Amino acid sequence: MDFQILQNIIAELSSAIIGAKVDRLHQGAGGELYLVLHQRKKNSILLISPVRSMPRIHLVSIKPPSAHALQGFPLYLKSRLSGAMVTDIGLLNQDRVVEIRFKKAGAEYRLVLELIGSAANLILTDGTHTILSLYYPAAFKDNIGRPLLPGLHYAAPAKRPFISASARKLHGHQEGISIAQDGAGLPFNRSAEIFFERLIEQKHAAALRSNLSSVARQALVKTERRITALSEDLRSADRADDHKRAGELILANLRQLTAGMEQADLASHDGGVITVQLDRKLSPVQNAERYFRKYKKAKAGREIAATRMKQSREEASYLKSILSDIVHAVDHDTLVRIRGELTAQGYLVRRERGSKGRSEPRVQPFRKVLYRGWEVLVGKSALGNDYVTTKLARPDDLWLHAEGMPGSHVLVRNPGRADIPQDVFMKAAALAAFYSKGRRAAKVPVTYTSARFVKKPKGAKPGLVTLLERNTVMAVPEET
Repeated sequence: MDFQILQNIIAELSSAIIGAKVDRLHQGAGGELYLVLHQRKKNSILLISPVRSMPRIHLVSIKPPSAHALQGFPLYLKSRLSGAMVTDIGLLNQDRVVEIRFKKAGAEYRLVLELIGSAANLILTDGTHTILSLYYPAAFKDNIGRPLLPGLHYAAPAKRPFISASARKLHGHQEGISIAQDGAGLPFNRSAEIFFERLIEQKHAAALRSNLSSVARQALVKTERRITALSEDLRSADRADDHKRAGELILANLRQLTAGMEQADLASHDGGVITVQLDRKLSPVQNAERYFRKYKKAKAGREIAATRMKQSREEASYLKSILSDIVHAVDHDTLVRIRGELTAQGYLVRRERGSKGRSEPRVQPFRKVLYRGWEVLVGKSALGNDYVTTKLARPDDLWLHAEGMPGSHVLVRNPGRADIPQDVFMKAAALAAFYSKGRRAAKVPVTYTSARFVKKPKGAKPGLVTLLERNTVMAVPEET
């Protein structure tokens, strides 16, 4: 946390929590601690996090549910601070080291939060600064210049020379997070809460985006390998007609054939000569039957392979669409919806009921854009595309999609069955181009048609449709 912002946060805390008693303590999902403080019939919730990826201290509006049963340092802290009164709070050495003082039944405790990036820590001492317990113990080692263990005397880290924000940026220093631009005009604690909520949301979204992309890519690689194998099967199955022709030629030339022959040159219907391989143990009729059996088996295999090929190509198209949706997802809720879609399609294991985690967001599966009084809907995912196309579209609505690439289904609502103005049409085409894999291209071909000509094949993957009529226009990708 930035030192100047921290100063303001501590100043607000000084007037907000001094005199309050610790009512409860619990640990959050990320390892952070929450002190519920009670004063004058009012509760305050103080977040204290020594977690080194995001050390911080500030009040929060809502206490999240406990994520872990207390043990180790948090449990010890609870045993000492429950019922204790906050007597003071301040900064040590005018540095990013916060000390909160407590009193309980005549005993004095000091909780020290060191907000120093990768060395962040939370230490509980008694009134004489003897360490009682701490979040990250640091034993005596050659590379430890400042050991921190229970029983040792606590001394705040030496204050480091001040480095201006511009100098930190110039020399690559990343310690200290500025929250000045978040929650302008709000109390500093509230601004800090808003800032870190956004930062955590962004981190969760980035992790979820990476995981979903990995799952979809792995599935796509597997599907493309299946397509390659099926292509080989289809090429082999193409020999079915050769088997049928060989059987027919044997029957047409029975008088020339006898048992014990290994091959025969037989005249074909077009006047040519075809060499047919024979099983010397079988009679000519049995050889013909053998070829007809091969023909039936190859034909059946070709039909199965062709069906699987069609399904595999649809699956590959769907997965490419999902990857495009993941790239274009602008918020965590959209990514959670895509995760639910991948789970429903069997690419992810469904989480058991009662498992902790965010539930499916109740948000619209499409974006709504109003342009010159016309309503344009843009699907957010493959399921969102299905919803727009199969649930919302009416026969006279205009339907658009980037041609030959994954992207959103775009719908211009036309309840009055009026002629859609050219600029509205081009705006919808620009949105279809932007929310597609071709969004970085100078121009993108966009297919458009009346919604009445868009059909969803039975059993097709989400987002896959067939068009009975279509036209194409070139559009410049444009979001707004």
